[in-house]
Amino acid sequence: MKNSKLTTTLWLGGLVSGIFAGYYLYQNREKFGPQKEKLAKLLADLQKSSEEIGRKIKAAGKEHLEAGKSIANNVKEQVN
Repeated sequence: MKNSKLTTTLWLGGLVSGIFAGYYLYQNREKFGPQKEKLAKLLADLQKSSEEIGRKIKAAGKEHLEAGKSIANNVKEQVN
């Protein structure tokens, strides 16, 4: 299959599976009601964790960028 056909097929498959999952959840909403609070708490914890990881990744990236700049300056001075 060509790339565009594969992409379209995967997109349609995801759409159909999302529709079926939504229908299943709607039909069983009474069963899932009490678990809604647990899920909301877990999602909030996940969001906090992902924000913390994002901050750490940005900080590490800045540190490595500064280290790379200092190495480049040292090499430049040695060459001159």
